[in-house]
Amino acid sequence: MRRYLALVGLALLAATAGCSSVLGPGPVDDAAVSADAEYRWSASGSAYMEVNRNNYTATYRVANRTTGDLEADDPTIELYTRDALGTEQPLDLSAVQFHYPNGTLVQFRQQNDEAVAVVAYPNGTTREAASAMYVNKTRRRTVVHLPANETGELGVTIPKNGKQVATPTFVRGDYEMVLPEDTDISVPLLAQVRPPRSGAETIENRVHVYWTDVTAPSLAVRYYLERDLLLFGSLVAGLSLTAIVGGIYYLRQIRETRRRREEVGLDIDIEDDDRDGPPPGMR
Repeated sequence: MRRYLALVGLALLAATAGCSSVLGPGPVDDAAVSADAEYRWSASGSAYMEVNRNNYTATYRVANRTTGDLEADDPTIELYTRDALGTEQPLDLSAVQFHYPNGTLVQFRQQNDEAVAVVAYPNGTTREAASAMYVNKTRRRTVVHLPANETGELGVTIPKNGKQVATPTFVRGDYEMVLPEDTDISVPLLAQVRPPRSGAETIENRVHVYWTDVTAPSLAVRYYLERDLLLFGSLVAGLSLTAIVGGIYYLRQIRETRRRREEVGLDIDIEDDDRDGPPPGMR
């Protein structure tokens, strides 16, 4: 009996152990998806990302999406990340918005602890439209049910850790990523860009990285702070100085050892004539 109880307990533990459990990743955070954020709409290209300290904002042209239901009356886009083992995990989204080309904006407002879609028109009027857009999670992906299939842009805010952004390519086409202020990707030892960038430029102290016609399944950028470059240079200089001092010390030790050997006669060469003749005392 104890063995069966132990097996049941182990199964329950596995079923409730985090995002990859068989019970699913848990509900969507209504407060998070209802949060406010500023997005750059109508940027050139299919995807535009701005990297901040703890997250990055992204806008995607839904007509070019590569995930979700592309043809149904209920169009969707599926957003996810991958863990260290390559397993898909649903993204924790916040500030989810949808922008039409004419300026109409669909976003969430929290009402009675629930996120309800609200449509804001360019003339300033608003209305509730719960079915216009909503978000749910599956075991592996976060699914955004879109207001439109072929027009508009989806805006989301996505958490990140460290000085790196890695994401699947949810849309086809051109990408632009804006790095935080006082960061760079110029030194390969400290930075990495995958796939190779099509171009980069600095605008108002922020590096803009560009990719044209992205076909790779994922995109990743590791950047560094400009002060990291100074620290790296100081480290290299210190190691170089240590190597030089160590080399000089080593050469001096070799010379000192050679001098001492010569003093005790260990390095005296014997003439060839002596080598060919009889030993000393037998001549």
